[in-house]
Amino acid sequence: MLQSVFQLHLSDPIFVQLAAIGKFDGNHPSLAYATTGGKVCIHSPHASGDQAQVQYLNINKEITALTTGQLDSDSSRDVLLVGTNTSLQAYDVYTNQDLFFKDISDGVCALAVIQLGWVSTPSVVVGGVCCILGIDSQGTEQFWTVTGDRVTALAASDVCGKGRMELVAGSDNFCIQALYKESVAEEITEADKIVGLASLDGTKFGYALANGTIGVYDKGNRTWRIKSKHSVTALCSHDLDGDGELELISGWSNGKIEVRKAESGQVIFKDSMSSSVAALVKGDYRGDGADQVVVCAVNGEVRGYLPLDPSVAPTPQLMAASQALKLQELALRKQELLFELRGYSVNRVAGVSGETQPSYIIPPDTSVQTVVMADSIQRSCSLAVSTDKDTVIRGVMLFAEQIFEGESVFHYQQTPSASVEVPLALKRDAAVTVMIKVMVCKQGGALCHVFESELRLPKFCMYAPADLEALPVSKSTVTFNISERPARVAMWVEHSFGTDNGVQHGPEGVDAHFMSLRDGSALTISMRGTKVVVRTDDLELAGVVVQDAAAYLGLADLASTAHFPTHMQQFQAVMAKVIECNTNRMKMMAEAADSSMAIKILVVKAEDARLLGEFGVMKKMYTQLQHLNRELVMEHEKRTTNHEELLEALKLVNNMIQHAAKLRVGAAKARVVTACRGAVKANNTTALLKIIQDGRT
Repeated sequence: MLQSVFQLHLSDPIFVQLAAIGKFDGNHPSLAYATTGGKVCIHSPHASGDQAQVQYLNINKEITALTTGQLDSDSSRDVLLVGTNTSLQAYDVYTNQDLFFKDISDGVCALAVIQLGWVSTPSVVVGGVCCILGIDSQGTEQFWTVTGDRVTALAASDVCGKGRMELVAGSDNFCIQALYKESVAEEITEADKIVGLASLDGTKFGYALANGTIGVYDKGNRTWRIKSKHSVTALCSHDLDGDGELELISGWSNGKIEVRKAESGQVIFKDSMSSSVAALVKGDYRGDGADQVVVCAVNGEVRGYLPLDPSVAPTPQLMAASQALKLQELALRKQELLFELRGYSVNRVAGVSGETQPSYIIPPDTSVQTVVMADSIQRSCSLAVSTDKDTVIRGVMLFAEQIFEGESVFHYQQTPSASVEVPLALKRDAAVTVMIKVMVCKQGGALCHVFESELRLPKFCMYAPADLEALPVSKSTVTFNISERPARVAMWVEHSFGTDNGVQHGPEGVDAHFMSLRDGSALTISMRGTKVVVRTDDLELAGVVVQDAAAYLGLADLASTAHFPTHMQQFQAVMAKVIECNTNRMKMMAEAADSSMAIKILVVKAEDARLLGEFGVMKKMYTQLQHLNRELVMEHEKRTTNHEELLEALKLVNNMIQHAAKLRVGAAKARVVTACRGAVKANNTTALLKIIQDGRT
């Protein structure tokens, strides 16, 4: 049981996920949060003397990320870190000076101060558009790697159980990656965008999704998850019941706060704020030596929680809240049991000999069969469901993560029949287990019996076997060498594509030809000796195929060469766009600086003319100032457009680097990322293209 130990009402609104607690003087905690007008507000409840409790730091830009942390081991003071769409600022609040200011061309989307397993000092980890950057206390780059999309959450955990702290990053492409140096140690695909991550004990970490799901992973395997109709706005962990283990704490858009056991997801505490939760932070905000969980609401309400002291009798309000929580759990359990009892009552068959069996009872040996069907001629994929014993199917429900919007699909039969085909239009390639519920009844019956089953959906089920002559010619390939028997490679193809049709293998090699049911493009896999060639015009698909083959065959290190002429031409155009946008950005910044100086001169001249009574000159100066201001507004719109184009181009560059890296495994993959980073920083497009193609400089 928890108790609220303090409550504040700040005068400024608090932006979602933009709040942190830091000891900026080394001793007393302060709450820093982003508020309106591009400002950071610092609330210091322990301010003494003539020091103000509330201070404001003008950033004058849209604040996209904010955190605090201790970067210098020789100093006990925390540093305030503020990220915007173009830069990262490290600010020493105590001395009122910048420690460093770093341009981040693709913007700061997430921030964290983390002690990583491969770096000796704490790192400022910056999540950007398709990339992650590590910076030390001096603003020097420590590491850099690419991701599949915009990074939205960062944490640290020993995900792999090797006694080292890996960087856990969540992004908009539904992926959670555990990174060690530039290598991906673990990758998890979820059902929606990642909006929060929280470190837990040992190998566990908590996560939150945009669709209202929270849960816990342990060593890359999900322990539990729950889903709500409300959105998760904040996530953190803290030992709130004093058992020595961290609990997962979540804040929601409806103002709800929940504390759950990390092992089971059991709710041990609930409370509500007066408005949506903006942030959950930890710190000794009262200065009494005990860390509190501080809950911040968007309307400025701040509330701190501590475990209830066993020696102190709980208040009537706390007892009532605890009893209400237990009653709610019992009511839910009662409802489940009532539904179960009703089902038994309806389906009960009379046991008296000779009694007529009710019309809704189906034969006890009725069975349901399911199979995935892919047709390259019709370019369709469907799940065929059939039943027997003179029964018909009224509807089919499918439940699966990653592949269905809302994680479920319901197919209703207007005219019940013994067989039905449920169309599958999957937009992503993912190996998932589909839970199937089939509503079966007698012909003309109104009461349905539900048959439940599970079916493994192959990762590449949206690719159907096809004749080589019927496929379009593909000019792009990725080639690598492996020491595997052709039979093993054929087993991988059959496992991942869910069919042995179209797979020809023997002692001399393997040949497999498939057609994409999405766009009709070709995908062929061939092996001769130790050489494997994957032929497809889709660079991203080629990387997915290589990674799947490496995982199935247990390949820890794999180098390859790639030939994708169309992608290379497009990439050259993107790199030229990046250079052009950067040049325009520097030019417009210089022009803006000149215009700012001209504004200062005009303001001084106008004020001098006013003091001298030369109102004609004053009017002339203010007229020029008005024209110049109009030009500045137009130039600002140009800079905004140029910045958006630069961000889009940089995203494409980082995506290309990630796709190129996925054509390799292990050390070869890390070499590609490192070499590409060097080529990008040097603006060496030729070297970058060679690295992508050959995997080396």
